[in-house]
Amino acid sequence: MNIAFSADSSWNRWHPTYDELGQLCKKYNVKYLELVFYPENDKFYQSPEILKNYDVDICCINATAKWRPMLDDDPTESQKKLCECIELANNCNARYVIHYPGYNTSFNLKETLDQYKKRLDPCLNLASKYNIILLLENHFDLRNEDPNKMDPVRNPDLTALFLEALNLSNVRVNYDPGNVYCAGIAPWPYAYQILKEYIVYVHLKDMGFYAHSIYGTSKDIETLSDSHSGTYVPIALGEGGINYFSMLNDLKSNSKIEYFTFEDHARPEIRDEVLSKGVNFIKNIINK
Repeated sequence: MNIAFSADSSWNRWHPTYDELGQLCKKYNVKYLELVFYPENDKFYQSPEILKNYDVDICCINATAKWRPMLDDDPTESQKKLCECIELANNCNARYVIHYPGYNTSFNLKETLDQYKKRLDPCLNLASKYNIILLLENHFDLRNEDPNKMDPVRNPDLTALFLEALNLSNVRVNYDPGNVYCAGIAPWPYAYQILKEYIVYVHLKDMGFYAHSIYGTSKDIETLSDSHSGTYVPIALGEGGINYFSMLNDLKSNSKIEYFTFEDHARPEIRDEVLSKGVNFIKNIINK
């Protein structure tokens, strides 16, 4: 059971260098980083060696939602980029690649399953060759792309049905309780119990339902919004609406889960506070 940081919540807000990410990990004695696939960033392809200078290893490659083969008329470019992420993971000795295939509202669940197999076939084959696990991350409807709430990754029941029908041992779940909460679904015990057998990787962030009287003007704070359930505020682990205490006590007994990765989404001015509280919170539970 290892603690990791994700660069995903960092690039969009304070654009650190890879040295700064290494320093952040070292400050909190975190040995692993989830590397986000931003090849346009300076020194991206040197990042594994840069991070080694801080005794930080890459545990996962996050392919980002930019490459979504289920939404492309021609999925070739998305396939190519996802395969590049798989190659990178293999070169870094990382076992996991998070991918966001996208959801096409013109497909029913069976068609979504068939198209997933067809459009991701070269990626699935390459991942199998390298023993890489492709992770589906449960999410919320940020862009109002799922008016009928039929995207498998936005509903734990559909996610479980999708994975059961897919029946591939190298496609599993990156469980993000914060995203479940933003989708208006109870992360614990409901969603967790439904997805438990498929969870091998976890994103950590806590959320509070946004209220002006508590958090002030939304334009002055970091928020995440779901098109159906409302607006939420990322806050320190254990201080939001998610029962992380009970969840983590169950999660730590799940031998399939190797990494608990902080994806804090916190504003730069409160990042240290959020990470410090969060790391202490999870270490206290792990060490009991």
